[in-house]
Amino acid sequence: MRCPSLPLCGLLCVWLPLFYSRPVKIDKVKTDTKNLTRTIIARIQEHQLFPLNLKINGLDFIPGEQPLESLDSMDKTLQIFQRILPSLLMENMPVAQIFNDIENLRSLIQTLGSHLGCTFHKSSNLDALGNLTELLTTSPYTTAVVALDRLQKCLHSIVKHLDHIQSC
Repeated sequence: MRCPSLPLCGLLCVWLPLFYSRPVKIDKVKTDTKNLTRTIIARIQEHQLFPLNLKINGLDFIPGEQPLESLDSMDKTLQIFQRILPSLLMENMPVAQIFNDIENLRSLIQTLGSHLGCTFHKSSNLDALGNLTELLTTSPYTTAVVALDRLQKCLHSIVKHLDHIQSC
């Protein structure tokens, strides 16, 4: 004789852990985002050679010290740096690791945005990056140093404004 309650018990044992699970809290995502941002800043500072206040013509498309007060502006800025970093040629700098960290940071920001109901747009400044290859052939080291310095400033802005974000 078959026992009809056996499949029901099996089903309940499988579903019980699912009822216990909780969604990820926004505070946890914010904390992870800030920690990853600080890690990227530390990677850049570890290899920074000299104080930077360089002014170079032609690098206006690389974001600098602008306030990143919304999740969409943070994501757009990180998109630009994601396009720039693979072009940089620095021997002692872990550019590939910084690139991967920025990709993970964008993922965390988008997760935070999905909790808040945000939609993200592709950056319109990505088309202006065609000038980057020309600049890298004329002054590759200086361009790379300026780009990493501006990335660091943007990351400081993200950490500063992340606690105050309540909407998109």
